[in-house]
Amino acid sequence: MQSEKDVINVAAAVILRGDTILAARRAYGDLSDGWEFPGGKIEDGETPEQALRREIREELDAKIDTLWYLDTVEHDYPSFHLKMECFVCNLAHGSEPHMHRAVHEELRWLTRDQLLDVSWLPADRGLVQALGTGWAEIFSANRL
Repeated sequence: MQSEKDVINVAAAVILRGDTILAARRAYGDLSDGWEFPGGKIEDGETPEQALRREIREELDAKIDTLWYLDTVEHDYPSFHLKMECFVCNLAHGSEPHMHRAVHEELRWLTRDQLLDVSWLPADRGLVQALGTGWAEIFSANRL
């Protein structure tokens, strides 16, 4: 009999600045060196939005201003099942992300044409494809 995989619930930020989004290269764990959207685990008692605001403060020393739900991504990794609540975000005025080497090895602002310039983690690839094809609609001014 095969055991069920642990489900890990996370919130991820598609942080928009001008015509770019923020990508982060992981610095630790089995998925190190893969590129992802910043964010992290949703703790007991937190909403995904609360978790995302906390994680961005902890990981990037930055504050989120506007955020809205984009999609939920589910992906089976070999040792766990990931459920990722994805949000489009703007950083608060004057807030600038700062990299913590224990969390990320590199941060990069990518345009639509640069989305495939990095090696995204498997769970993020479908979302990246959707962003590439629906960029103008997803990031339209009336949504943010």
